[in-house]
Amino acid sequence: MTVIELGEYNVPIEPDPPARPEFNPRNVRRFLLAGVVLACLLLLGAGGPHAAPLVRDVWSVPMTDQDSMSVRGDGIFLLRDTGAGRVRLTAYEPATGAVRWARESAGIVSWMRQGEEAGLLLIPGDEKLATVEFEDGSQGQVAWGINTTALDSRTGRQLWKTAGEAQAAAATSVLLAERDSSGNYVSVRLVDARTGAEIWQRPAGGALHLIVKNEGPSPTLIVLASNDGRATVLRYADGSLIAQKKLPWSAGSDDDDTYLSVVEDLVLVSRNYWQRAVVTAYRTGSLERLWETETGAYSYVSECGPVLCITDGALLRGLDPRTGREVWNRSGASGGAAPVGDRLIASDGADPPAQVVLDPATGEQIGSGGIGWLMRYEAYQNSVVLLHRIYDQGPLRDAVDHLDLTTGEITRVGQLQSSADVQQGWRCDSTGRYLACQRDALLVITAVG
Repeated sequence: MTVIELGEYNVPIEPDPPARPEFNPRNVRRFLLAGVVLACLLLLGAGGPHAAPLVRDVWSVPMTDQDSMSVRGDGIFLLRDTGAGRVRLTAYEPATGAVRWARESAGIVSWMRQGEEAGLLLIPGDEKLATVEFEDGSQGQVAWGINTTALDSRTGRQLWKTAGEAQAAAATSVLLAERDSSGNYVSVRLVDARTGAEIWQRPAGGALHLIVKNEGPSPTLIVLASNDGRATVLRYADGSLIAQKKLPWSAGSDDDDTYLSVVEDLVLVSRNYWQRAVVTAYRTGSLERLWETETGAYSYVSECGPVLCITDGALLRGLDPRTGREVWNRSGASGGAAPVGDRLIASDGADPPAQVVLDPATGEQIGSGGIGWLMRYEAYQNSVVLLHRIYDQGPLRDAVDHLDLTTGEITRVGQLQSSADVQQGWRCDSTGRYLACQRDALLVITAVG
């Protein structure tokens, strides 16, 4: 271990009995020999290896509620508060728990940005807070980092540290943004993923929203919008201006406000009023207006493969992204839906939620689904993992189930040896066949299947 300072009835017809054979001593010897062989086989079978359980804990380390983790394909990373204003970041091999590297640094760090595309861990520094008003009118706080430190996820080596908070990462670059004291964006900057050298920089004009549009795993466009409706679209690769336009907007009041989302090739502006909202779709590359539809207030819009999903109260609607026309609707899916492969997984939003598999083109349910918390919207061997608390079988346990994306059916794989803390929000994640959960003041890694 290297420690580095940071900076899964037909009855057969019996034939007539054969004629009784004459006594033959050789038959007796053969019978006895066969019996000895059978006994040996039974003894060997009883003493042979047993199949391993499909759910089994493989390693664990201490973890408190003040610690945080990042579970990725390239490792499991635990950020631990060591006290006295210092933190320790440790990288573990998912299969064995072997420590790959560890670093200590001064300061308070409570979260990490993903940077797996570039082989990075992006660590925010000098965290700031600002009070903001959310889409439902309630107030809360937003946290961001004044600067970002990039670590190589394989070695833990610090590659660079620079001003700005990481917004997105590609294989060779990272997008950073700087904010003012209110949390609005004042500039955006693209840097080289390995060196931190600046590629381009542009002012953001105090934008309230900054959203990055991806094509597959790669970022392609950046959409900025201020609270008066001024929208700007930049090319991710070089920062060049693609489109700029003032869109119908509301600055926010007691009975209306506006928020922005980017789904597929659309910029969606949702203007919320009392008990209703108007969603207008614009083409991302040109900000050309395409269509408009009315929904319930503060409906959630998301990408669902060939359709757009709008979660409107307890109703899930699938819209044609080209026209805004409703293709299908389904009641009881207040928890929304998300694509996994070529399927959708929809939830009823209960505690614990019901999860069902849908055909995104038709909205039809496939299989019966099941109850449980979805660990991640990524399939492993065509299934996703659900956790479900069991209350009536002695000590509290959590069932581990597989939801098959082809059949839509649930298979009970096993149980965790101790319960995950559902009251604290599960604090579980997964990567491949490994499930990581905080359980009894431990981070426990469990092999599933």
